[in-house]
Amino acid sequence: MSSGGDTDFEPARLGEVDDPYPLFASLRSQGSSVLTASGFRCVVTFDAAEAVFRDARFQSGLIATRYREALPPGAARDELSYRINFLDPPDHPRVRGIVSRAFTPARVRDLRPWVEATAEDLLDDIESGLVDSADLVDSAGPLPPTVDLRADFAHTLPSLVISEMLGVPVADREQLTGWTEAVTPLLGVQIPTDLRQRALDASERFADYASDLVEQRRRSPGSDLLSAMVEEGPDGERLSREELLSLVVTLYSAGHRTTRDLFTNGLFTLLRHPDQYAAVAADPTLVAGAVGEFLRYETPTLYVARVPVADADIAGVPVPAFTPTLVMLAAANRDPARFIESERFDIRRDEGSSLSFAFGPHHCLGASLARMEAEVMLRAVTRRWPLLTLADGDRPAPRWWSSGPFRGLDHLWVAPHR
Repeated sequence: MSSGGDTDFEPARLGEVDDPYPLFASLRSQGSSVLTASGFRCVVTFDAAEAVFRDARFQSGLIATRYREALPPGAARDELSYRINFLDPPDHPRVRGIVSRAFTPARVRDLRPWVEATAEDLLDDIESGLVDSADLVDSAGPLPPTVDLRADFAHTLPSLVISEMLGVPVADREQLTGWTEAVTPLLGVQIPTDLRQRALDASERFADYASDLVEQRRRSPGSDLLSAMVEEGPDGERLSREELLSLVVTLYSAGHRTTRDLFTNGLFTLLRHPDQYAAVAADPTLVAGAVGEFLRYETPTLYVARVPVADADIAGVPVPAFTPTLVMLAAANRDPARFIESERFDIRRDEGSSLSFAFGPHHCLGASLARMEAEVMLRAVTRRWPLLTLADGDRPAPRWWSSGPFRGLDHLWVAPHR
């Protein structure tokens, strides 16, 4: 089906929807893509999404142009204008090539023992806190110890990892993660008025910090990822100051937020399927498949944008040049034409990868790092707490939030039974 008809759906309102997946199913029933009243072409099926990623007419550079026109002069406009996600050839392959020489599979592989050790240290700290609170009681008797794994583990570990990779002092970690959260609304299809100034201010502070960090690496390079990116390449190529500053912000925000939400969204879903959680706890060979299903079933990035630079088509539907196009990753990942019983969560699913990290030239640079971290976190938690459950009683149930294209949980209270 490829009718590509009009719809009253508006992506800017996804933040108002607790569960967007019934809406995505409705959109898929209308065709491979739909046109919103605000002029966005939204691609909602797997094959159509993959085709857009393969089609060189759909590019990203005009998104940077949108930011240059919509934002005032300053750090936010500069960062988004040079963001690697929004570059086209020849800049994109040049910048990605330089970063790829620094962000190697070997670097990720060599980091894994450090990530595993750090995960265990964090869980040790959590368990110490559980012991300290074991005497809490209410009118019904002793309260089971609980912990917010999003706050104390899923949020903390990825920020420590990307800080380690970039050479960011641990003391600065919370400040940087706060800035990344503040600037996130700038990445949506509309910028909420009440969050705009906060985002612009955070961008200025983050840019100042990144500038100082880059200059430190120029003067005194180390073994971290940023030092490798600052270096001149074998052919004399070098990233510009603007490109470096944008990469610091992009890598820190993506390396922290996306991995946190990938793991938190996925673990919440796994705990709602206790038989599958028990299976992962009993058989660590299921961990990689479980993380793959986390990505497919509760996609942390709902959509990415493209713009055709010439007249194009999506599954036979004409798309005029310069039509803003959103590839709805989360909708594509639940397409029943691609995944059998697509609305069913199944850690043993073996039907190929989802589109959560996009596809083609802009496939996520940090995909292998995010997968590795999520696998380490899941194995550490299931090994230590094979009887883990969602907390009940006085602890609040997790609530979904959306900011820009991103979706996650506000917390994840669990009861770590031993």
